[in-house]
Amino acid sequence: MSSKKDFKNILIVGLGLIGGSIAKKLKDISYPAKIFGLEKDSEVMQKANENSLISNDSNIDLSALDDLLIIFSTPVLSFKEALESVILMKPTEKAIYTDTLSTKSHVLQTLKDFSSVKNKFVLSHPIAGSEKSGLESSKRELFDNRVSVISPHDTNMSEDIDKVINFWNKLGSKTKILSAKEHDTIFAKTSHLPHAISYALTESLFNKLNEKTFEFSGGSLEDYTRIASSDPIMWKDILISNHNNLLDSIKDFEKSLKKLKRLIENKDEEGLIEFLSKIKSLRDSSVGGN
Repeated sequence: MSSKKDFKNILIVGLGLIGGSIAKKLKDISYPAKIFGLEKDSEVMQKANENSLISNDSNIDLSALDDLLIIFSTPVLSFKEALESVILMKPTEKAIYTDTLSTKSHVLQTLKDFSSVKNKFVLSHPIAGSEKSGLESSKRELFDNRVSVISPHDTNMSEDIDKVINFWNKLGSKTKILSAKEHDTIFAKTSHLPHAISYALTESLFNKLNEKTFEFSGGSLEDYTRIASSDPIMWKDILISNHNNLLDSIKDFEKSLKKLKRLIENKDEEGLIEFLSKIKSLRDSSVGGN
């Protein structure tokens, strides 16, 4: 069922895992809008057309589209180039913009050079993903019962924010509000740091064990290092664009690792039991462990 908050036209810029999943979900729920896509890879554009995920096979005249939502789902450091390309297509002044990018302060800083767009740009970040990438890995259910973070800024209008929140709700997400600064601080610790650790751990293991790395792992190592199979370009952009927060998070992690290392060096059985029990209790109470 459509509502006044639904968009009549939607443009998805970047048809990879996230952009493709948005398109598939919109098709699955018969969202009452015409869906367009932009993607550098012509083969991806062709496949999206063949699967009826988008209705265009080339650039479109955005000036002719009213009630338009433009969603940027590109690597973070490609955002400015993608935005400039869209602006050349002359969207109307009433078009609303949002994104799916993993760092918000970088996007907000970029928007300072595009004041008219900034006013209509509601930052968002669906907390959903996979170590796999590309349109072929996209899933219509990717956003179901997940959280999408909305990061309003000082020149956003409440009605634009409400329409973007409604959009993510239609895709199956719950929404939460975080400022851009708070978003980047939190995700440096809960997402960006774990990925950095996973990459570093995998390198360390292969440096010493090579092909034996997973031969005797019992499955848990595969689970822990799964995210080291994530897209290198996307994660290069995230690590660089949120580098200050990430470096602070790495320092905090190093303190905890050094603490554990000292307990092991000292063969401190009582200290180890206390440390491990405290951490187990904290995690179990937070995520429902056994």
